[in-house]
Amino acid sequence: MPLGIGELKSLRTLTKIIVGMENHFALTDLKKLKNLHGKISILELGNVQNAMNANEANLSQNRFSELELDWGNVFNSFRTETNEKEVLSELKPHTDTLKKLDIRFYRGIEFPNWVGDPSFLWLTRVSIRNCVTCTSLPSLGQLPSLKELIIEGMDEVKIVGLEFLGTSSPAFPSLEILRFVDMKGWEVWSAESGGVGLATFPSLQELTIQSCPNLYQVSLGAIPSLRVLYLTQCGHGVLTTLVHVASSITMLEIRGISGLTDQLWRGVTKYLGAVEEISIDKCDEIRYLWESESEASKVLVNLRTLHVSSCSNLVSLGEKEEDNCGSYLTSLRTLLVYYCNSLEHCNFPDNVEDLHIRYCDSITFVSFLTGRWQKLKTLSIAGCKELPEKELRGGECSFIHLTRLIIEECSNMESFPDLELPNLTSLTDLTIQKCTSMDASFPHGLWPPKLCRLEIGGLKKPISEWGPHNFPTSLVDLILYGGPFDDAKNFDQLSHILPSSLTSLRIQNFRKLELVSTGLQHLTSLQRLFIFTCPKTKDLPEKLLPSLLILWIFGCRNLKERISRGGSYWPHISLIPCFNIH
Repeated sequence: MPLGIGELKSLRTLTKIIVGMENHFALTDLKKLKNLHGKISILELGNVQNAMNANEANLSQNRFSELELDWGNVFNSFRTETNEKEVLSELKPHTDTLKKLDIRFYRGIEFPNWVGDPSFLWLTRVSIRNCVTCTSLPSLGQLPSLKELIIEGMDEVKIVGLEFLGTSSPAFPSLEILRFVDMKGWEVWSAESGGVGLATFPSLQELTIQSCPNLYQVSLGAIPSLRVLYLTQCGHGVLTTLVHVASSITMLEIRGISGLTDQLWRGVTKYLGAVEEISIDKCDEIRYLWESESEASKVLVNLRTLHVSSCSNLVSLGEKEEDNCGSYLTSLRTLLVYYCNSLEHCNFPDNVEDLHIRYCDSITFVSFLTGRWQKLKTLSIAGCKELPEKELRGGECSFIHLTRLIIEECSNMESFPDLELPNLTSLTDLTIQKCTSMDASFPHGLWPPKLCRLEIGGLKKPISEWGPHNFPTSLVDLILYGGPFDDAKNFDQLSHILPSSLTSLRIQNFRKLELVSTGLQHLTSLQRLFIFTCPKTKDLPEKLLPSLLILWIFGCRNLKERISRGGSYWPHISLIPCFNIH
């Protein structure tokens, strides 16, 4: 802190105070700053030698709306459990104005009574983080206006019980968001007294429990208002208990839930009648998401979005192939399946509009239940090495609503899937790249009539050997990827694929490309130019630079001197509204 800050007696705003030692800013200097208000962070409180210094600071004289108290993670001789509690006891702020309180790296065993005192009528957010020696949480349940509570890094807390709730019912009357994160020692969460559940969390809408691996017992009353549940790296019993007491969840996200078998998951789904979005990640013991059509028809009736990723033993969505997704999930619109390496085949209901299958190495079959994909708007297939194009089963003229199509890193595809591009009358966005077995001659120069954006490259033939392509005038955004066989040195060899309608062009990964200027001169409408990872490129289309709005150059070492400040291109580049050069 600059010397003399404590003498500015009329100072009203000071957002950060760093408590020093010896001749630096002392906490006692705060007593002179009676007019401070608003938001303030007081850091390095571990340098406070005793509670008397904290008492002299007299925080209660200031009308702070947001207060952060941070002890820091550096230790010295003053940092004893007793001293830290006594210091925090003396740092009680004014009760009438405080809205947000954040306590970090406090090393006491327990909290003083003022933390959670119901006299803080307007306190809406409390965050307690990395107080790793505390063995219990403060009594926060009686704060009348508390809406958001974050508890993080409290390693020594084993039981969260009645002391957390307070004495009146219901506890946490206004709380809407509750997060427990990195509670390594936490074992029990209970709101029971003598076997009777107390009224808690009548307004809670979002609950997160993350990285609490030892939590095994949860005993709570009903939480009818809960809508969003995030569970990460905890036991299956936590999930099972919480879906029992919160029957109105609309969004469920689970990640790394240990012991979650098919049987246990099916028990969970029985309570998910209201759920609209499910995300399942790294739950390796699940092999099937449901067993049969009759089972799925009774649950997940409101499911609109399903995201499954990194479930290494997932074989199929349903145990029976004919029930793999079925006609019963009538509300499902978006389905994403990522990094499920044991997944072999998938059938999808006809009502799916957005389908994404990425990096599922074993998948060999993808189809809709009736073989007609008429409602599909987005189809993304990437990194599915075993999937041949003949197993992407569509049907004649069945992609009439498709607006976006992505096929990437599918090395087993030799030609374009079972459809004709000119018949995709709604398609505006197309990506085909890194499919090294695919012939680039498709579809004889004919493209979707409304195509606006195209990403292409890394196919069987280098772009320089492609024939002429009759792009529609609607194409304004083109991204060209150089593949392992692209050996063009001059962009004249590629200019035949550049329509004059382009307003945006990206050239990427052409390792041997040296000259680009002559091949771009006809692009008089170009406004955005991106050149990425073309290490031998040594020139730019100088005549086009003045009309550009955006220029990005990355990984082009031979251009570095000419595009840097003082280089020959700098007078033009410096006038471009947005440029980024690395």
